[in-house]
Amino acid sequence: MKSADEILMNTVISTVLKAGDILRSGFRERFEVEQKSAHDLITEYDTAVQEFIVEQLSKAFPGAGFIAEEEHFSTKGDPLLVIDPLDGTNNFAMGIPQFCVSIGVFTGDKQPKGGVVYNPVLEELYHAQVGKGAYLNDERIFVSQEPLKDTLVATALPFKFRDKVEWITQLLMSVYPEIMDIRRLGSAALDICYTAAGIFGLYFEYGINAWDTAAGVCLLREAGGVSVDFFGQPYDPFTSRSLVAGQPTHVEQVLDLWRKSGFELKDKD
Repeated sequence: MKSADEILMNTVISTVLKAGDILRSGFRERFEVEQKSAHDLITEYDTAVQEFIVEQLSKAFPGAGFIAEEEHFSTKGDPLLVIDPLDGTNNFAMGIPQFCVSIGVFTGDKQPKGGVVYNPVLEELYHAQVGKGAYLNDERIFVSQEPLKDTLVATALPFKFRDKVEWITQLLMSVYPEIMDIRRLGSAALDICYTAAGIFGLYFEYGINAWDTAAGVCLLREAGGVSVDFFGQPYDPFTSRSLVAGQPTHVEQVLDLWRKSGFELKDKD
């Protein structure tokens, strides 16, 4: 007989796959696009998928609470489901196949239980349940064991915090001589999953939210990685604004580079 947590995670996975079908059906089709804020788009699919997920999981788990991106939707409950219905909206809107559905699963007091991230174009389903490992579809995944110098590092410029771009660029350039190359793909959730799968050696970003990272950091931990803020303190998706994620040795190497560089490090605005 399946445990309550297994039933919960299987239901979340099933819902994410169906939500991915909705996104795939609209990809590169005509749809409404609006500006949520400067440089930040929202499509009719962001809203439709979020409504679909909340409706489906509310029926399955009447006591559930939600934290979701669109309109900063938030309710209390157990389990607590942290939803990004379309991470990589700008990519989706521009026809770039680098986007996903992401759901982090927590207890009512915000202890992690699992995470699910799905790229419907590539049909890549990343999923993890605490204590049971991380998977890409049916294959177990682990963080990279290659030296940092032989890996790609993912990041993003803080497009919502344009005054921080120069600072982040300085941090990036201090790391660049010590790695193979940089990637900036436009979906935080997928960047973290790629790090969990050993595709990237490390990921860092400033100015992120719980729905961007809640699923991914659980996957990362189950794949043998760690997640901290720019000070090296444990990353909390509900309070931290900065994230460094990857294989423990890689994370410490990058933090050490930043400390020696003399650049200002911060986790808040």
